Amino acid sequence: MKRLLHPFTLIACVLTGCDPGGESVNPKAANQASEGSDGAKQGTRGAVEGLSNEKIERLYSQANEYYRQGKYGEAKAVMTQAYAAFERLPEKDGATRVSFLRELCKCSFQLLQNDQAVQYAGEILTHAQTEDDKSFAYSQLGSIHRRKGEHGKALDLFDKALAIRLESLGQDHPEVGDAYHEVGMTCFEQGEYDRAISYHEQALAIWLNALDPKDPRIASAYHGTGIAYGKKGAHGKAIANYREALAIWEQSLDSKHPDLATAYNNLGTAQDGMGRPDEAIESHQKALSIRLSTLGPQHPDVATSYSNLGSAYAGKEDYAQALMQHEKALAICLKSLGPEHPSVAAIHNNVGGIHSRNGEHDKAVEHYLKCLAIELKTIGPDHPDLATTYNNVGAVHLVKKEYDQAIEYYLKCLAIERKTLAHDHLDLATTLQLIGSIHAANGDRASAMAFLLKAKTIRVKRLGPQHPLTKSALEDIEKLSP
Repeated sequence: MKRLLHPFTLIACVLTGCDPGGESVNPKAANQASEGSDGAKQGTRGAVEGLSNEKIERLYSQANEYYRQGKYGEAKAVMTQAYAAFERLPEKDGATRVSFLRELCKCSFQLLQNDQAVQYAGEILTHAQTEDDKSFAYSQLGSIHRRKGEHGKALDLFDKALAIRLESLGQDHPEVGDAYHEVGMTCFEQGEYDRAISYHEQALAIWLNALDPKDPRIASAYHGTGIAYGKKGAHGKAIANYREALAIWEQSLDSKHPDLATAYNNLGTAQDGMGRPDEAIESHQKALSIRLSTLGPQHPDVATSYSNLGSAYAGKEDYAQALMQHEKALAICLKSLGPEHPSVAAIHNNVGGIHSRNGEHDKAVEHYLKCLAIELKTIGPDHPDLATTYNNVGAVHLVKKEYDQAIEYYLKCLAIERKTLAHDHLDLATTLQLIGSIHAANGDRASAMAFLLKAKTIRVKRLGPQHPLTKSALEDIEKLSP
């Protein structure tokens, strides 16, 4: 079953050292960091009047420390106060202004405040002092478009950032690795998992040579590689990469950092895929604990943890507990993301799977079709996730012996797999054999033989003639022989 896997965000480096002493500020006093730069200046006038350069620098450092800890709301609140005070100084340095805007842009992005992040990125382009400022803004804008599912726009913006970095920094610079990582995540979200792995490995090669081995960015490359392997079904490789990432992050990040929760979440998903539901539940509960304490009960990432816990409980055949976890996830996503978000589709898919395994086939089809309707609107007709949904609907119709409907959906699944998978991929063989078996049950011997022979050819090549799956295809063919 599909899992809710929110895209991982590259950890940005803190620009300055941290000095939590000096002018400490209650983050809630800064208008909860919910306004843009103009609103922030108005809302904090009393709190920032007359601050010196030294005190503004201390606020800036304090905000960066909050950001490093993953406390993005607090970071933005304090940074908003510091920036408002900076704007009231009689003399203002342009490079310092851009530094503030960059930090506010990063915080807004982490807080899912896309419109504010776009506003800050636009201001950075307006006030850019260096080529690095421009590449940063293009990269942030690319990440926002990626989050919105606008992958073509995202890749165009990442290409602009990459071109600037290659020209000004050279191909071995860590920030070039940043760009490769960003492109890799976009390829992942487009369903191009092999390309995603390639870009993440390019980033990793640069970072391993240029950075401290415990730098969080190295962990992000391992993590990005892991989620791509997970989507390919290579759960063992995914787990290995997640553990490499966690080994770094557990030393370099605060124990409640949101990105640590993301790694636990995805580790749990891979463990579930390997048939280890108890290990998966433990990992997902670690992720949920961090997310509840740092993000609050209505955040989409909390819904991700609930949904993935539901899938792990389903692996233990505890369907009542599984449905309860998914219902919590669905309530959060409907409220925070809206009824046509891909995460809502993923929950419907998972609930459909639970009903199917519980023998409630009509309920299963109902949820799969809701998932399908959302996916057709949001991810396009050729995405691998759509193939999974077609496969799931076909499987339910097959169990109900509704062969014509089953073939219809399996053929749609096959069409996508032929576009997105290698010509000898084992998933293709599985779908081909299913279609062949249904034709056989329908009495269409010629069609059945055509599909079964194609399945056999792939399995003999990939698995050898003695593998159980190859023998299964051969047995189906023998049944059709005169």
